[in-house]
Amino acid sequence: MESIPPSGKIDDLSLWSLLIKGDQKALELLYQKYYSLLLNYGLKCNPNKELVKDCIQDLFVNIYQNTNINTANITVRSYLLRALRNNLIYKLSSQKEEESLDDVAFHIPENEDLFEQLFPKNDDDMLLARRLLDAMSQLSTNQKSVLYLRYVKDLSYKEIADVMDINVQSSMNLANRALTKLRSLIGQDEHLLSIWQLFIIKMVSLLSH
Repeated sequence: MESIPPSGKIDDLSLWSLLIKGDQKALELLYQKYYSLLLNYGLKCNPNKELVKDCIQDLFVNIYQNTNINTANITVRSYLLRALRNNLIYKLSSQKEEESLDDVAFHIPENEDLFEQLFPKNDDDMLLARRLLDAMSQLSTNQKSVLYLRYVKDLSYKEIADVMDINVQSSMNLANRALTKLRSLIGQDEHLLSIWQLFIIKMVSLLSH
């Protein structure tokens, strides 16, 4: 019978197999492994931190109580991200909030202190980051989502397709269109993408503390 080794090192699928059999330790390990990822992603979908944390909590409770979840054709990471997104949509809908998930998706607070913290000694990168924010605001919600998942969270196009409930080719096309639009709006080369990644990663790190 499979069990969790004393080191706690075990792959996701094995953890999942134990989890759906009611192993509480497997639940704790998955929660610890993916909480930060889920919180950061959730806050990009909706800036209400308490709402996001509630949805994450509900997600893991539901997983623990449901033994029929099948992840045969999807990674555990993709399943958790998609489930969180669905939970947020349901919560917002049930609360009848005026803002939908799409309306507030990928909320990025913009203020002088944040920019100074992110780029304390690099005015050029700070200026580019401001231009990128302006350009990002002109992307669709799905375009913002695919760029975040691909270039910040390093998900594969297959995983992105699973999270966003689209096919793999559509996720690739979406990313390409988003990058093309960003470049057309800001008029930069590949340096744009590296600065965008640096900016978002730094921002996520600051805001998650």
